[in-house]
Amino acid sequence: TVYSFAFGTLAYALNPSTRPALNMNIKPSFTNKMILAPLTRGGNLPFRRLCADFGMETSLSEMIYARSLLKGSPVEGARMRRSKYESSFGVQFATNQVDEGLLAIQQAVTGGADFVDLNCGCPIYDVTRRGLGSSLLRSPTKLHKLVKGLVDGSDVPVTVKIRLGCEADTINCLENVKAIREAGASAITIHARTAQQGYSKEANWELIRQAVVESKE
Repeated sequence: TVYSFAFGTLAYALNPSTRPALNMNIKPSFTNKMILAPLTRGGNLPFRRLCADFGMETSLSEMIYARSLLKGSPVEGARMRRSKYESSFGVQFATNQVDEGLLAIQQAVTGGADFVDLNCGCPIYDVTRRGLGSSLLRSPTKLHKLVKGLVDGSDVPVTVKIRLGCEADTINCLENVKAIREAGASAITIHARTAQQGYSKEANWELIRQAVVESKE
C-alpha cells in the first residue's frame, strides 16, 4: 500500500517496502496530517511556532547547507532548533555527498529531529551552481546512490523532495521517483513544476498521479 496525500503543489507518498521499522515510525507523521513544507527564508522557528497554533502537525526546517553546518555555521545551526510545540519535526538538508550528509544527519538527530529530508528541488542558482537542490535530478542513477547511502547510514527516516525535472524538455520525475523508492527513502515529496518554471507556472498534477500509481505496482 502506498499512502499519498497532497496540498498546494506538493504531494507526499510513503514507501512501506523498505526499512519497515523506520517507515512505520514516520507513517503517523505523514498520514492525514497538516504538514508545513520547508520554506527557505520563511519557515523559521517563530513562524513554525505560530503555525502550530493554527493546526500544523508536522513541520520541517528551512533548507540547511550540510557543509556549512559541519563547518560550524551558527546560522545553519540555528535553523535546526525545534519548538516544544512541534510534535513531529524534520530537518531538510542540501548535500550531494553521502559522508557529509550522514554527519549532518547525526547533528540533526542530536538536536531532536524525528526525520530528515534531502532537498532535490531548490531551483535557486546559488544552490544549483554547487551541484545541490534541483541539479541532483539530472541523473536518477547518481541520485539513487546518494539516497541509498543516506538511508543505509541513518537511524531516522530519510525523505526526499523533488521537482518534475530541471527543464520542460528534461522531465524525469517518474524515473527519479523509482530511483528514490528503490534506494529506500521513507517518503517522497513532489513539487509539480520543473526547476525552470520556479514557483509561478501551473502545476502538473497528472505526473503526480502517475508517480503514485506506479509506486503501487
